[in-house]
Amino acid sequence: MKFIIKWIKNNKKISFSIIALLALLIFVLYPGNDITCLDIVPPATANVQSAQAGDVLKMDIPHSEHKLTLIFIPKGSYPIAKSDHRTEITYPYWLGKYEITQEEWEKMMGWIPIPELEDRWTITTGARYPMCQVSYDECLDFCDRLTEIARQQGILPEGYCFSLPTEAQWELAYSCGKEIVLPDNLEKVAWMDLHDANTGAYPVGQKEPNAWGFHDMLGNVWELCADFYHSHRLHGRNPVNWKTDTGNLSTDTGLSVTSLGGGVFSFIPDNEKEIPRERYHADSRRASTGLRVALVPVQQHQLLKKRLKHLHPVPDWLMDIRYSFELIYMYMKTYWKTLTNL
Repeated sequence: MKFIIKWIKNNKKISFSIIALLALLIFVLYPGNDITCLDIVPPATANVQSAQAGDVLKMDIPHSEHKLTLIFIPKGSYPIAKSDHRTEITYPYWLGKYEITQEEWEKMMGWIPIPELEDRWTITTGARYPMCQVSYDECLDFCDRLTEIARQQGILPEGYCFSLPTEAQWELAYSCGKEIVLPDNLEKVAWMDLHDANTGAYPVGQKEPNAWGFHDMLGNVWELCADFYHSHRLHGRNPVNWKTDTGNLSTDTGLSVTSLGGGVFSFIPDNEKEIPRERYHADSRRASTGLRVALVPVQQHQLLKKRLKHLHPVPDWLMDIRYSFELIYMYMKTYWKTLTNL
């Protein structure tokens, strides 16, 4: 490091040119973030205006004795840990009380994936087990079918449709409007026995719900969000990351912990205020990843579909270059003060 600093001092013009070139390449190749603030005015319909926090909406699943249950969440906000920022949702929505089950998926879609064993997972099949091994596009198709059935049943709130929740919507439901921290009763709300021989998921709803009534927000499977993957937490009004050239999508489950060899227990954060994320490629089908649906304004779902039309795969070699420049960017950011003081 001393040699590098000495060389920069003696070759300021050359070093400045190199830094300028690196900065230009980073600007061109580093994907960065494209944070969109959803400017959505929800329809002022009677069923939305009369709904109260915690109200339950139930939908019949064809040829099933179980109902899809959603919980109403009014507009609200939550603080971002270690900062003065807050994330705010300015319109009401509904979120699934449970993760989507295999039975719900099969009844709506007419099929379930053939289980494929992965290195650390054994897929457990059963009506009340969470659905997994589905792609992002298949999840959106599932949401569209739910919308169609709900409309036929006459229970669909006007101006709303089913979709995947944004990361901010998911985190508001997880945090219950408070700072995101791990609960004191973690073993009561999430599968935490890392010595259990079971290496797969568990039936939904067996653990206690959080303060707003949602089950399995921690543990069991990762849950897909509408956001494309990004490295930082979002804040502001109705934030969502929909940059269309990264080829990655976001998942968010908080602690996706099941048992030893199951769930994603290796992602337990050292910092109790950091809920982990994971990249999930649009065409991936992982045994550790499922979904929880939301009932959101139609505008949100339409905007997501519009952005997806412009989503194009990015070659692995280009992503490797971008990751390399991301490291360079972080290195330059760390030592920027040192360079400017030369």
